[in-house]
Amino acid sequence: MAEDPAVSDAQVTRALSVYAAMVDHVLRDPGRWLGLDEDPPPTAPFPARALDALRDRALGEVTPASPQWAEQPLPRRVDWWVTRIGISAGLAAATPRFAGALADRVPLQAALGASAAGLAVCATAREHGRTTPAEWVPLLAEVLFDRDLQPAAAPLPTSEEAEHRLDADDTGGGGGAGEEDGGDGGGRAATPGRGAQRAVRTVWHLARAFFEVQRLLEERPRGGLLTRAIGKLPVVGVAGGWLDERAGIREAARRTAELIP
Repeated sequence: MAEDPAVSDAQVTRALSVYAAMVDHVLRDPGRWLGLDEDPPPTAPFPARALDALRDRALGEVTPASPQWAEQPLPRRVDWWVTRIGISAGLAAATPRFAGALADRVPLQAALGASAAGLAVCATAREHGRTTPAEWVPLLAEVLFDRDLQPAAAPLPTSEEAEHRLDADDTGGGGGAGEEDGGDGGGRAATPGRGAQRAVRTVWHLARAFFEVQRLLEERPRGGLLTRAIGKLPVVGVAGGWLDERAGIREAARRTAELIP
């Protein structure tokens, strides 16, 4: 692919450095930033309880926070992240598809999709031993934009700056993890809807890092033609969009694994 001269390597490096610094926080605490870990209350309707059961079956009991995590085979650890990101970030990225083909005209849609696929790049790299955000920048450029970059030369935001970007503009008195994830003691915050809202906010804040390079976003990994076609339909486009973004997430993880010796 010919490089777009309107988007310099310096711009790509700067955008991806900000993005990678934020993703570092997300991967360290996926329960906080991606939501959907909370158990629904006993009074939750059947669809909520059914979704919770499906989620538990897909993700299993061994998570990155478990003592047994390092004992899991590498492919299983990567697949856990791909599934996790597909459920939360993939669904969040597909939400604008409710408007059908109109979503393609909004730069936000492509940025959300790129941010979801980028999570898979960083998570896969992390499980392969590339654990620092600076190491993720060239991989993100290659997988998302087909751009060959040298290791990150742009300074990465500090840990505090990256967390502030993730929390920026949240409502509810600061949006702390205790409030979002059941801290009210009444079960209201434990509904899957609240967890999904947290995932949407996180993916949105990650996507904002890509606005400077939005001309490149259509190069991101995507699903097949069928899922893209369904995604252009109003209302049901959310389902097609989710399948499209989920396929892009899995493809991003596959490409990343191929690039790491």
